[in-house]
Amino acid sequence: MLIKTQLRLVALLPAVFVLLIGSVLWGSRIKIDQARTDAEVAEKVLLSNFELNVLTQEYLLYGGKRVESQLRIRHQSMGELLAQLKYDDIKEQELIDALRHGHQELGSLYTLLLEGKIQAREQLAGVLLVRAQAIRAKTRQFADIQYQQVLEFQRLADKSIMVALVLLAACSVALLTLMTRRLMQGINELGAGMRRVEAGNLQYSIPISSADEMGALAQVFNGMTRKLESVADDLQQRSTVLSRRTVELETANADLENFSYSVSHDLRAPLRAIDGFASILREDYAPKLDEEGRRLFQVVSDNTRKMAQLINDILAFSRAGRSELRLTTLDMNALVQQVWQELEPRRAGRVIELKLADLPAVRGGLGAIHQVLQNLLDNAVKFTRRREAAVIEVAGHREGDENIYSIRDNGAGFDMAYVGKLFGLFQRLHSMEEFEGTGVGLSIVKRFITKHGGRVWAEGKTGEGATFWFALPAETIAE
Repeated sequence: MLIKTQLRLVALLPAVFVLLIGSVLWGSRIKIDQARTDAEVAEKVLLSNFELNVLTQEYLLYGGKRVESQLRIRHQSMGELLAQLKYDDIKEQELIDALRHGHQELGSLYTLLLEGKIQAREQLAGVLLVRAQAIRAKTRQFADIQYQQVLEFQRLADKSIMVALVLLAACSVALLTLMTRRLMQGINELGAGMRRVEAGNLQYSIPISSADEMGALAQVFNGMTRKLESVADDLQQRSTVLSRRTVELETANADLENFSYSVSHDLRAPLRAIDGFASILREDYAPKLDEEGRRLFQVVSDNTRKMAQLINDILAFSRAGRSELRLTTLDMNALVQQVWQELEPRRAGRVIELKLADLPAVRGGLGAIHQVLQNLLDNAVKFTRRREAAVIEVAGHREGDENIYSIRDNGAGFDMAYVGKLFGLFQRLHSMEEFEGTGVGLSIVKRFITKHGGRVWAEGKTGEGATFWFALPAETIAE
């Protein structure tokens, strides 16, 4: 049986038993009212019998038409009352028949009394008294039976109500017990299944022992576990493929970094040789060269130096990926001042104002953060070259669980449409004729900040300057 059907039965049981109790009370009330009515009629019959006795004695003593009329009226009234009596069993029927028969005999005796001679009146009076006494006794017996039935029907109604209430309670408890047992069994089975699945047994199925809602829930759970098993198998296969590809990617990245490092390192010696020989040739054979020859030698030297710088940047980028971080508490104010002093040759002969706000300390790798500040400040110096009065602002603050630092300049800026390329390797937003560089410095910044678990971003506007932010995890710094 469905649980919702059992709940409906529990909800309907009170209504059914209320109807049952109402029916019992209604039937009992009808019986009680009838018994009371019959008892009242019997009392009236007793009263009429008593009045007949009184009128009989009065007639024997005084006679007269008035008394004769009263006797007839009372006898007729008594007959009407007896006609109203109803019976429920043979005993009551026999009593009512006896009363009606006695009433008829009284009528015959009264007729003889009223029409007989004076000498026979004494004898008739005695018979009348005996008959009246018999009627009175039977009437009293009938009335007692009716009063007894009233009490009996009342007790029966009370017992019926008690039985109905006990049955209602028993049925409700039985149904609720069955539902509770079934619900708890289903919940326990579901809990056991969930624990099995949590432990990794995705093949476990809840046994379906009924066709009710708990059985349907078990079917849904079993279907879910089958789907989870299928998804887990698929994820396992994908994880295996992903692990293999991750290993391949890590191997390829390591090989690429090793290759880049080796190639860059191996290229430095030939480049130094080319630059050296070009310088020797230019010095030894300068008188023999025309202007175009000297220019070409200068082009060779310049491009050799650019190539050397690019190789150095590639090596720095490779070291940024392979180096291990040794975290220590860094005084960012002192570190900025140090980097600014190191950049003095780059800003010689220029008017540059450095505005340094109070920076929060941070835990990080000294070499890595030093390189980040050097690259960002060097860019700020480079891209403010065309400003007569350059301004570079360095600020920082704590925000949530991060320390956020910014380096702002009023230099050339950049178009925000290309901000996505800004931190890419070898990506440049300005030509070599405008500003020198290899497009590696910001890539190194991003790599170091990412290794610290931080983030980096920038905003700018062409001709108005740029701002570079980097955020590092803020840890508790011992005072």
